[in-house]
Amino acid sequence: MLCLDDLSVLAEPMAQEVQRCLPMPAVVSFCVVAADASLQPLRHSMGALTTTSTETIEIIEAQLLDKQLLLPLVLPSGERVIVAVSEVVPALLKKMSPVWLRTLQQSLVARFETIRLAYVDVDTELFNRRATELFFQEAVAGTKLCFFLLNTPVKRRSAGATFQKNKEIADLLQVLTHGLCFSFGFGVFGIVREVRDREQALRAAHYLQHQLKQEGQPTAQIGFAAVRGASPQGAEDLERLWRALVIAEKRGPFGICDIDAADERHEHLFQLSAADLLSKLKKAWRNRPAFTLVALSLQPLTDATSALEQCLETLAQGTAKYIGMADNLAMVLFDRPEEQTIRQYIDWVQTACLQEGVVAIGSVGVASWPCLDFARADVPGNCLKALLHASFFDSGSVVFFDFLTLNISGDVFFEEGDYRAAIREYRRGLKWMPGDVNLTNSLGVALVECNQKRQAAACFHEVLDKETDNYMALINMGNVSQTLRQHALALDCFERALGVRTGEDATRQELFSSLARLYTDLGRHEQATPILEKWRSLPGSEREFLLFRLLGGNYLETGRPEEAIIACQRALRLFPQDSISMSMLGLLYVEHGEGSEIGLALCRKALALDNFNPDHWYRLGRALLYDGGRDGALKAVRRCLKLRRGHVAATLLLGSIHQLAGRQRQAERCFRLAVSLRGCSPQQVEMAQQRLSALTEAARTG
Repeated sequence: MLCLDDLSVLAEPMAQEVQRCLPMPAVVSFCVVAADASLQPLRHSMGALTTTSTETIEIIEAQLLDKQLLLPLVLPSGERVIVAVSEVVPALLKKMSPVWLRTLQQSLVARFETIRLAYVDVDTELFNRRATELFFQEAVAGTKLCFFLLNTPVKRRSAGATFQKNKEIADLLQVLTHGLCFSFGFGVFGIVREVRDREQALRAAHYLQHQLKQEGQPTAQIGFAAVRGASPQGAEDLERLWRALVIAEKRGPFGICDIDAADERHEHLFQLSAADLLSKLKKAWRNRPAFTLVALSLQPLTDATSALEQCLETLAQGTAKYIGMADNLAMVLFDRPEEQTIRQYIDWVQTACLQEGVVAIGSVGVASWPCLDFARADVPGNCLKALLHASFFDSGSVVFFDFLTLNISGDVFFEEGDYRAAIREYRRGLKWMPGDVNLTNSLGVALVECNQKRQAAACFHEVLDKETDNYMALINMGNVSQTLRQHALALDCFERALGVRTGEDATRQELFSSLARLYTDLGRHEQATPILEKWRSLPGSEREFLLFRLLGGNYLETGRPEEAIIACQRALRLFPQDSISMSMLGLLYVEHGEGSEIGLALCRKALALDNFNPDHWYRLGRALLYDGGRDGALKAVRRCLKLRRGHVAATLLLGSIHQLAGRQRQAERCFRLAVSLRGCSPQQVEMAQQRLSALTEAARTG
């Protein structure tokens, strides 16, 4: 469906089409009528608009305004756009026939629709690679746009299932981002978002990954970069993004890479960028069996750099060797890691330099070699890690590189999406301080991001053995156990976490979401509902379609159909292509008198979106049976059981169909089978026993 986003991205080819339709050369641009009815230019910036006129107008027919010909169009999306034709002699514009202009207006939308087809991926209905190149060529500079390249490889048993999953991800991304989305095929997507800074871009990447995990996606790697503005080298910008994605793939199943930062920092975050200073260091420590490097972060008070260096070198004589300075960072090499000697030197520097009025010491990072498995070349980076550690304290603090430093540097790598580097740092920290709770828990979380769930579970077990009420370890252990299908252990962890402490909203939301989903999967709907209602009370929960999907399902199973309908409708407003909510809403409509025709249509539409979901077939069968379509219900239930042989609800429904058809033995077999199936809830056991009792009573009286 043609909309303003299409005109924003495809403004150039569409403007060229208008020019071809005109009898004379002209400049064509697109404008919109804003909420206050003012005319504003349509900019290629996520639909962002910049007002150029405060005049309030109402345009219905083609008209002349300020030497421009304005052609109003109503797009299929319902949005309005103005085609502005300028740089034409006004006398020629006035001679244009009103009939011809109306004909042109009527044909332009159809012409634009045809152009759009060349720039849209047919399968996902997102912009394709050709549109991406056009986007980079026409992007507006200075708009703080960020382009995310997302890899979501899908492995399904059939090509049809793979296709449907890719379409589902495409639909979900449009809901999560509310921005421009592109498809490159094979599960690779592009997303454009407006961000304030790099930190917000990283948060956006983590949010996308979190949402995809909740929908069961096992891999989601993201490379991103700032959009640099209009450039004829669109291919060059794409090449940067592909490089970012390659790095993200190396960082783990949920790796993230900001290519701008990666290019600036060279190989990794903690690397001395001054090549000359690094070369001097290598010469100084060559052939030394051990050494300690001190990095002083300086705050120059004057421009007297030579005086400062002379002071540092003089003070180092007899105890150390002054190496040099770059980027307000001075390096001093000691032969031995004697803390007292190093602190004494730092005190001398602080006192002498302040007396001279040339510099103040911001903070100091100290690292020694040999240390763990680090090479000599890693020591400057370890000093930088110690400096980062020192930044958490007051100015002038001195930090000696240790296991706490490795925890902090690991956290930095984790936030950057470099999970494998984070794992290395945490494991080094545990070699230094075996059993440290924070390091062990952090290592477990990083292992989860690399899909090493059993190793992660061992880490959380170790933490909980020492601190039985560790809130984050309980949540992490619960999540891992749930993915490993250890439901009893997961439930125990979540319920213990629920009673530990209030926690922050973000962690409480994660706990409520995980616990409610587990209760739902186990058929414990009476317990899931109050948890979901607590989640709903948290700020921001009204935007979570998953919350309303779960509420709808649990209200359905606990005999609250009116509330279930409202919840499913809300979920579909947030995510119109949510096939699960759509299927449940269809069943609710059928069973509670809202219209069988509409309800069955919704059930079938859900299957059109995902016909490999056994629950969709079960709900269709249940709806058909309620509506009197026994044969259709039987086919739907058999299709469900073909997809998932142990589907308890479908097995019970199959027994009911046999019972209604008078096939008592087959019905009895189904009810007994349902009770023996893994995952059969107490309510389902009770239902099966009631049906068996009814069959026994019917056989006795018959």
